[in-house]
Amino acid sequence: MQLKDKKLKSYPSKPSVRSALIMATCTVLSGSLSPASAEEEDDSTLSRIDLSTLYYSEEDRVSVNTTHVVVENDLGDEEFVRANFIYDTITGASPNGRIIPADQGSGGSIPFTSASGFTLNVNDVGSAGQKWLTEFTDKRAAIDLSWEKPITRTLRRIFEGNFSSENDFTSYGGAATMVWDLNQRNTTVTGGLSVLKETVSPDSGTPLELAIANCNDTAPALPVWANCNITSPRFGNGHKRVFDGVIGVTQVINKRTITQLNYSHGVSLGYLTDPYKLISVVDNNLDGEEVLILYEKRPDRRARNSLYWKTVSQLSPKKVVDFSYRYFWDDWGIKSHTIDYKYRYDYAPKSYLQPHIRYNTQSSADFFHNAIDAAVNELPRYASADYRLDKLQTYSIGLKYGKELGKSGAFAMRAEYIVQNYNAVSLPDMKALVYQGTFSFKF
Repeated sequence: MQLKDKKLKSYPSKPSVRSALIMATCTVLSGSLSPASAEEEDDSTLSRIDLSTLYYSEEDRVSVNTTHVVVENDLGDEEFVRANFIYDTITGASPNGRIIPADQGSGGSIPFTSASGFTLNVNDVGSAGQKWLTEFTDKRAAIDLSWEKPITRTLRRIFEGNFSSENDFTSYGGAATMVWDLNQRNTTVTGGLSVLKETVSPDSGTPLELAIANCNDTAPALPVWANCNITSPRFGNGHKRVFDGVIGVTQVINKRTITQLNYSHGVSLGYLTDPYKLISVVDNNLDGEEVLILYEKRPDRRARNSLYWKTVSQLSPKKVVDFSYRYFWDDWGIKSHTIDYKYRYDYAPKSYLQPHIRYNTQSSADFFHNAIDAAVNELPRYASADYRLDKLQTYSIGLKYGKELGKSGAFAMRAEYIVQNYNAVSLPDMKALVYQGTFSFKF
């Protein structure tokens, strides 16, 4: 997207904060692969290509390698087309929801179909024999196409389509956004809708929710409602539809400061359960021994809301601050607060450093359970031990370095360290490192 802001022309080496905020609105709406910022471009520029590689690694868990290519073409008269291509390879082990047993080498085994579609024994094969981890490997390819065209001098439309495919998951959808400039283009109103359809297709089908995955044959007693002679049935693919809408206002405060406020609302319908997540049933009279393992169950509807505020200010020709706050809530009982802060310093005419800090806190879902007590007379309606639905805190700190390469190129690299801790689950803290390099050139 190429948007011009005459009030920022006095600092041509800076990113266009107006473009960055409007691009952020579109990204919030569609969840697209578009970057959250755009460079102020020369009028003679016809095309731009961004090449990016990212490596994400969690300690003793998941590793991700991502290749991302963005191609943008200026068709003239403020009309643009953009294509995003992403390819991921994902390997490692992920917590499956079971409790961490005192003796990780004992107990029965569960033939379990992993996210990559092959069957493994999570008790014996899970990372170093850890029964609460399931090893997997997966690949993802995604494409996102968008077209922006003015309707009038102050009104623009953006259409977008996207497709994503993994070994056991496909997703496709579209979005439409309207951008209206007011007040001599000092105020911009943005609104739009998106629709997404997703299908999860495990190799052996989706399991019956809250059905028994495995019994501990050595347990002295089992719950009264448990029947270990019944094999959990498998069904076909799980289907989900996602609808999202957003409305936002961007306001130029002065020639160096711009702010944005967005409200978004979304509804997810259909199969929202994770077919690979489990939940333990424990006997508290036996020091919390795991006596049963169930498949999880989540509601088939979720309504999501968020408020997002972002301000970018150019303190001086060499310094830019970027601050954002996001409040999220849904009808699953989850509430979260996210604060993000970036400070860019141009220490040389064509080079900059940008420290980054981020903090997120989240409450747990209403149906989150670390485990189910074997003494209950009946199962809850919904239950999940997925650590992502627990009360958690996430801290991130990072640094980005960028440099212009002549008149038509730019290079950037960043490193990020992330720590996530939990409230109810007994998992160790998640610690992750992120490395990313990006090369952009115009022609």
